[in-house]
Amino acid sequence: MQNPRTIQDLAQPSVDTFLRTVLRSGVLDREQLRDAIQGVPPERRGDPEEVADHLVKSGKLSRFQSRKLLKGTALGLVLGPFHVLAPIGRGGMGTVYLAKDSRSQTLVALKVLPPKRAREEERLLTRFRREMEMCQRVAHPHLAWTYDVGVCQGVYYIALEYIPGLSLYRLVSEQGPLTVPRTARLFMEVASALDHAHNQGLIHRDLKPSNIMITPHDHAKVLDLGLALVQGETQEEREVIGGRGYVVGTMDYLAPEQAENAAKVDPRTDLYSMGCAMYFALTGQPPFPGGTAIEKIQRHRSGEPTPIPQLNPSVPPGFIGLLRKMMAKNPEQRFRSAEEVQEALRAWASDSNALPLDRQGDKEYQEAVAALETEEAAPEFIAEVIPVGIPVPSKSSSGRSSIVLARRVKSPLQPKVFWTPRLALIGLLAVLFVALGMINLLFYFFGR
Repeated sequence: MQNPRTIQDLAQPSVDTFLRTVLRSGVLDREQLRDAIQGVPPERRGDPEEVADHLVKSGKLSRFQSRKLLKGTALGLVLGPFHVLAPIGRGGMGTVYLAKDSRSQTLVALKVLPPKRAREEERLLTRFRREMEMCQRVAHPHLAWTYDVGVCQGVYYIALEYIPGLSLYRLVSEQGPLTVPRTARLFMEVASALDHAHNQGLIHRDLKPSNIMITPHDHAKVLDLGLALVQGETQEEREVIGGRGYVVGTMDYLAPEQAENAAKVDPRTDLYSMGCAMYFALTGQPPFPGGTAIEKIQRHRSGEPTPIPQLNPSVPPGFIGLLRKMMAKNPEQRFRSAEEVQEALRAWASDSNALPLDRQGDKEYQEAVAALETEEAAPEFIAEVIPVGIPVPSKSSSGRSSIVLARRVKSPLQPKVFWTPRLALIGLLAVLFVALGMINLLFYFFGR
């Protein structure tokens, strides 16, 4: 009599291949897999997709894992102690995955740099290693916690706190501008996170609405130290930390001095970006929407945003004055520190229904795992859990786009360059094309 409790009784070629792929991946060991397939109905044992579907519905695999394994992909689903469940963000450096720590069963956001890109793009690897080091410098309730960093199978990874909720960008885009009391309370938390980072010698340099998560209990968490600068560092190349002619940051939230020289900034630079993010929270748009990257830089240097009362009449003059001080063009006219901003916001913040930070966790984890059970729900739930990467600013008015760290952007202060290697190559090819045409004509007339 056939024993339904063994792997062998499902040993038709296609099913056997699938089960062997599961074992090679490390997602389940032999005993776990044997137990997991006990409940597969006899009529479904010969179909690998039916077996995979059973493993998903019984909670042994995520939908993402089952699709990969059915395609024969075994590598990359386990990195050290972390089991990769689903992708939750993509960007300039790689992908962020929702993963589970097999030691504690804790959900994490696993930021990875693919081995191919690490081999081919040396500066990208340098930048990722910098972020691995930066993340370990900070530990604060309103900064995404870093649990682990490492290299496994040639893959560099950073295991970060998994934060359910919506980014400030998505929250405002979907639900409209925030009230002044709520804005003040949330940005008090942002200011406290920045103050901690500044005290550790770090300048964020990319604070924006999509790098501020709002949790289900209405607290703010600051993300992404990928562009952070250690105050006073001068050793790295300009294409890694920035410098004159190399713009680092997001155009819609970039301080004037950061656009001029991203390596010559101080903590007040982050205060300008925070002011721009607050402007977005209150109005639903960045201070200078539309236009090219160069136009945005020029407007940050000398332009004035649309007056807030025209976009949100409920914002009182006193709060507008506070915001104007944060967004002063001259750093000397801004608040001296994030701690000062926090104290200035305190008078405007209100007690709300936000739950204490230590009440967060279990429910959000359960919801995240439940969302992964159906292919349709997962992308919607985790689309912006932790935005990642630095795309080129072709659509910078959205609040999401940043400058690639190694991409050179001409500053408005620099003279225009009309001759580049690419233009030289095009010119040479044009000359050769004309020369060949002339030779053909000569052969045509004199060869007759």
